Amino acid sequence: MNILLLDDNSHRITFFQNALKQHKLTVCRHARTAIRALKATSFDIIFLDHDLEGEPSDPDDENCGSEVARFIADHDIDCPCIILYTENRIGRESMQGILPHSETIPYGKLKKAGVYAIIKRSEETPPSPKI
Repeated sequence: MNILLLDDNSHRITFFQNALKQHKLTVCRHARTAIRALKATSFDIIFLDHDLEGEPSDPDDENCGSEVARFIADHDIDCPCIILYTENRIGRESMQGILPHSETIPYGKLKKAGVYAIIKRSEETPPSPKI
């Protein structure tokens, strides 16, 4: 599977890299980098954190998960599985409003639930037909 990860926390990135060794993982530490990746290729799963650069971000900031969510929505990016895993309630609510078809799993629960379960579920779910 081709997977996009937006996060700047080295511990979280290592967690995802270890959990997703059998898949192609594109790690983006900045919203602009994630947007460039979304322009260049399609992804089977997108994991979005909201806060980048170590501080809680305003959903209107250019370098945050909400910016990438807006790009996905504005450009009708087709991805069958988008996981919002930020612990920032305001950022999470912003991204949920922009991407109502996404799934929210805070990082702490994501670690416990297991990335494997999400990958397995995504592999079993057929892609939605394009209209």
